[in-house]
Amino acid sequence: MSEPDKVVPEGAPRSAAPLPEPTHRPALARAAGWGGWVAWAALALAIASALWTGSRLGLLESEATRRLQAGDQRIAQLEASLGHAQAQLRDALSRTAVLESKVLETAGLQAQLEKLYRSLANDSTDVLLAEIESALALASQQLALGSNPQAALGALQEIEARLRRQDDPSLGAVRRALQRDIDRLKAYPAADIVSLAMRLDGLLASIDQYPLIASVRMPGAQAPEAGPAGRSAARGGSSDADVRRPASVGEATSRATDAAAAGLSALRDELQQLFRVRRVDTPDAALVAPEQAYFLRQNLRLLLLNARLALLSRNESLFRSDVERAVGWLRSYYDPDNRGVSSATAQLRQLLGARIALEPPTLAESLAAVRAARAAREAGR
Repeated sequence: MSEPDKVVPEGAPRSAAPLPEPTHRPALARAAGWGGWVAWAALALAIASALWTGSRLGLLESEATRRLQAGDQRIAQLEASLGHAQAQLRDALSRTAVLESKVLETAGLQAQLEKLYRSLANDSTDVLLAEIESALALASQQLALGSNPQAALGALQEIEARLRRQDDPSLGAVRRALQRDIDRLKAYPAADIVSLAMRLDGLLASIDQYPLIASVRMPGAQAPEAGPAGRSAARGGSSDADVRRPASVGEATSRATDAAAAGLSALRDELQQLFRVRRVDTPDAALVAPEQAYFLRQNLRLLLLNARLALLSRNESLFRSDVERAVGWLRSYYDPDNRGVSSATAQLRQLLGARIALEPPTLAESLAAVRAARAAREAGR
């Protein structure tokens, strides 16, 4: 291998002796080769890093742009909501101002009402006592006329409730008297008008089924007794041989007697169908013409209707009079042996024993207590 040409620096004398050759030259060459590769690798890495950083920056830029746009939209929505809220706030403020004016006006009216109430409260007890006295007088008149005591009881309970709401200690005596009258009215035995009226309605519905004395018919006649042949058949019947045997004189006489008895029995049955002997205490009832039966039933129906009206009006004397007339009408013109007629007569007699007009209690104690309370208040003035 030839040695490399020696390089002589300029200005150096050519005749100078050659310098000694360095011994580290190959190591420098190798170092220079590795340094180039490192430089190229660093350059490639820098380029790759620059590319990655650029793409990343683009993504960040687009995300930031999107978020900025969303923020702008949100800000616009918030501004719209804020405007709406401000409008509602202004509306609420105006309403509050109106309500405050109304409250002030109401407070003024309440003050006027309280003043008016205080002016009327002094006379409220006197007015209440006057109303109670008139109500008690009306209830007492209704009880005296025999009206329903339940209405008077309801009026007294309403008066007691008003006194309880009034809660005036000076009216304690009036409340105690009212409570005693209420207890008496509750213990008053009221007549069962509804059940009595229903019994009369049942009798009215059955009038057409009651037979009249003039229309009574003879019951069906009994079947005629069997003749000699029948009686002989009942005794076991005779055989054909017995019939064929010659009859004796005694047997012929017996058969003739039986036939005569059967004929008399048939004649008696026919006469019973033609004639009937019976005792009638009111002969005119048996002589009533058939076309008059309608008016007899209508008269009885009118008597029972009058009794029902007297019952509902609590007129005991008129009720008893009509029921007694109805009983007499049944006994005079209707068949007493009929079961329906006898049952109707018994029911009417039971109605005669019912009391429909009991002596009602009076409200004198409550009236006296109210009048005493009014007199005491007038004397206190």
